[in-house]
Amino acid sequence: MVAGKFSLVKRSSTLLNLLTIMSSKKDMSDKFNDLSDLPIAFDSSKYITCPYDKVHRLLPQRLANHLTRCSRNHPSSKLVRCPFNSTHLLKKNELIPHLSTCESSSVYTNFQFPDKLPESSTASEDIVPSKEDWDAEPPAPTYKPISHPEDDFILRNLQGAQPAERRIFRAMERKRFNEHKNKFSK
Repeated sequence: MVAGKFSLVKRSSTLLNLLTIMSSKKDMSDKFNDLSDLPIAFDSSKYITCPYDKVHRLLPQRLANHLTRCSRNHPSSKLVRCPFNSTHLLKKNELIPHLSTCESSSVYTNFQFPDKLPESSTASEDIVPSKEDWDAEPPAPTYKPISHPEDDFILRNLQGAQPAERRIFRAMERKRFNEHKNKFSK
């Protein structure tokens, strides 16, 4: 409650200061060149009226979000959306004439029936000369995931085998591992 009173006092003092500035012509000529520079100027040409509620006035970039919220408050309204622009809400009997005059329909018709395809650049202009041949085989041999651990000092684990097969595999791995230890320790 106190914060609300403070903000009201602050707003009224700001308004009082502005009125004081505007009261003297000399101060007004120093501060503002014309009425459009006034901080409280309201340009009504920038605002759009909501089709659901004529009291709602908002900026064009906020219209789409506002229409989704405002439509929840007016479920009984019989407005239909234009198929070319979702911010165009009209009565059912006004929709057919609107479709022939809608400025957003040109985007759809240009997409559906392009007058002219974009010019394609020639491939020779885009190619940068290079000595690399990406189609040739690489100089290094390919990686073989099964034979690589057999040759190196890497632990392996047998998956999806019977217990007897796993026992035999572990015994072979111990033997291979000990051979590698002996090879590196000498």
